[in-house]
Amino acid sequence: MGKILRGKEKLPLFRVIIYDKMQVAVGYCDNPDSALAGRLATQKALDASGRTDVCDLVLLFCTARHNQQILRQEVARVTGNYRRIYGGGAAGIITNNRFGYAGDQVGVACIWLEGSSCHVIDEGGLSLSEFNTGGKLGVKFAKLGISPDSTMMLFYDAVKREPGNIRLAMSTWLLEGMERQLGFLPDILGAGLQGDHILTPTQQFLGSKMDSSCVFALAFSKDIQIDYVILHGCRPASPYYTVTKADGPTILEIDGKPAISFMDKLLKSSIKPEKYPFFLIFGVNHGDIGGDFKEENYANRLCQGLDEERGGIVMFEPDMVPGTKFQIMFRSLELDYIRPKIEGLLDSLEGRKPVFALYIDCAGRCAGYGGSDLEDASVIQDIVQDRFPLLGLYTGVEIAPLGGKSRSLDWTGVFCVFSEGSDTTGRPATTRPKKIWEKKMTPLHKKKELSFKQMEGLCVQNIAKILALDSQSISMRSELEQKRRGFSLLAELSVFLKDFESPENVIPRAIRRINAALNMQRTILLLPNTKELFTPFLLHGFTEEKRNELAGKQLAIDPDLLGIKEAVLVTADSAKGYLADFRKKLELPYFISTPIVVKNEISGILITGRMAEMPPFLPCLSDNEAETLQAVAALLASFMVYQKLDEAKKEASIDVLSGLYNRGALEREIAQLLKQESSEDVMFTFIIIDLDNFKEINDKFGHIAGDQVLKSFAKALHSTFRATDIISRFGGDEFVVFCAAPNGLESIRSRAEKLVESWARTPQYTVDGELFYSSLSVGISIARGKGATYQGLLQMADIALYDMKRKGRNGCSVYDERTMKKVSEQ
Repeated sequence: MGKILRGKEKLPLFRVIIYDKMQVAVGYCDNPDSALAGRLATQKALDASGRTDVCDLVLLFCTARHNQQILRQEVARVTGNYRRIYGGGAAGIITNNRFGYAGDQVGVACIWLEGSSCHVIDEGGLSLSEFNTGGKLGVKFAKLGISPDSTMMLFYDAVKREPGNIRLAMSTWLLEGMERQLGFLPDILGAGLQGDHILTPTQQFLGSKMDSSCVFALAFSKDIQIDYVILHGCRPASPYYTVTKADGPTILEIDGKPAISFMDKLLKSSIKPEKYPFFLIFGVNHGDIGGDFKEENYANRLCQGLDEERGGIVMFEPDMVPGTKFQIMFRSLELDYIRPKIEGLLDSLEGRKPVFALYIDCAGRCAGYGGSDLEDASVIQDIVQDRFPLLGLYTGVEIAPLGGKSRSLDWTGVFCVFSEGSDTTGRPATTRPKKIWEKKMTPLHKKKELSFKQMEGLCVQNIAKILALDSQSISMRSELEQKRRGFSLLAELSVFLKDFESPENVIPRAIRRINAALNMQRTILLLPNTKELFTPFLLHGFTEEKRNELAGKQLAIDPDLLGIKEAVLVTADSAKGYLADFRKKLELPYFISTPIVVKNEISGILITGRMAEMPPFLPCLSDNEAETLQAVAALLASFMVYQKLDEAKKEASIDVLSGLYNRGALEREIAQLLKQESSEDVMFTFIIIDLDNFKEINDKFGHIAGDQVLKSFAKALHSTFRATDIISRFGGDEFVVFCAAPNGLESIRSRAEKLVESWARTPQYTVDGELFYSSLSVGISIARGKGATYQGLLQMADIALYDMKRKGRNGCSVYDERTMKKVSEQ
């Protein structure tokens, strides 16, 4: 076993003795049930490891949809590790063969350190000051002996909660606080953790506790190397410009002009300023500005929003201070740059065997939001395959050494490989095959060379065209992604709706899947009470307080929502007063509503929507999503029809008074069972039970008392016989039990005899409380294996019952088909 050391423990950082190699196993699950997701993901990791001993360290990451406390409890229970679980929120998860985002994803990595060690340090207070928190962490690093050549992992809560506001915590200030205290920065690889794309607050897993607004670092012993490569695929599309005025993360002036108007003029209004957030990327070159382009030297800076009052462009990080030179970047929608970089990294390990890879990927790079034709997760999976365990996280901010210093990064993937060896430093990959566009081409004829000014002018002219095409491509692919998600949801529900074994789970599951599959925040199913009053039946994504408020409440539905042919979209473009009261009651400002129609009548109203519109992660609701919801409603309507038919079929098979099978259902069930069982080892037992003198009970005490006796006896039958036995009310005061079991005569006869004895002692009461008793006569027939028939068994049991009544009732009589003789009598 290895060692896990906490920051307060006075223990050495490194172990001298190495017993074996570090081992990591990874599990994934996307079940919306937090307990089940934690159990399944963890069990998959343990199964993959083939180990039964408790791991030294657990990394646990999940989306904001999960109950993190329940999730952690289950992971701790399955692993047996209650004290060393670290992680937090992630907008999505990637493993060797699974990935997903904007849903219910959970990723678990179980780590056995063996002869290695890992020191864990954590610090709180990010909500108060990122810089001060970084300084406190730096003090702990200094005490630990962290040096400039140390490599460590660092994760922090990226969502900063302020009164009336939620924003991203600034990793730039966090790193500056560490550097101020240490006098340097070690090589840091890590991420800002967030549970989804819309900054829903989550907590962090910090050993044996959970908390928020914290940062934790993992410092592994020097025999564990962490090598990395930076992936973003962005290239410069412009000359250099200079920030001339800034305030924190807001760029106020570029080249001496207001930032928004400068950029609008440069892009010739082909991209409106409102499209800048999450699209406009600036690149800061931390290498040789006059040298060749090197992707690993560029720190991307992504636009987060606009400060229209001051004409400023708000970035995700505050490091674009006055004097910063930058270029406008365009993103590559092709992913062919990833494979050579990762293969180059693996080739550079010089014989060290990889034991684990951690992929830290910007949440905005998901194909569903970033506009790529292919998920980079798919490319990573294709490269790694089963060579070593892979755990990937979709994160808010990425951190990696760049240009000689650890920095926060935007729109970037950082691929980290853990291996064991003798080197003391992690390093980025430096080998990479040249791409086609980097090769020197031989011109067919000499062309006139352009001056630098002319080249710069052409470059400026093309910026708008390049970014406009980039924007159009992203929009088109985002629309295609919406359609793909819709088709995927419909295919999943179509398969699930075929299973009617648990009909009570079908519609709730469909409602849950709508939120995850269509990136909605709240979904509600309303069922009708009257033509215009509906009651919430299922609510998903609502707070517990809101669910309690709406439970059982009758809601008046606007006529616009009662049309049976069209869905209704309510977006930011809708009139402010449109359905205002209804939106307020649900606390759902933007939604799609569609009826569930069965036989031209509304059997329910399906509503799903979002709390905010935050493109590209929460875009304006579209016709594509409305069509998908209509298709889901049609599927649910079909299920409701089948469910009603199934219920009608069951009602036709059930005796209303006793709740047992009726005679017709009994005959069908027995015929089917006899057809299936042909072994001579199987014994069939047919039991007819008659309530003695039942007519006298009805005549003397009334039919209400008689009905109560029948109900009471039905319960007695259920408690006496097995769940696999077929129990039926045969008619009037006669009941039948059919059993199939190998060599079970003595057991069946014993049950029947005990039933006779116990029923005779069971008190019965009239409506007026008058006490009376009842007795039973039982006839049992037995037959073995192939050749047994329903009619034959019924005839033999009838003979046995008649014999028991002739003998005086209140007992059992058994006949064997083989001998046609009475076997026993009580």
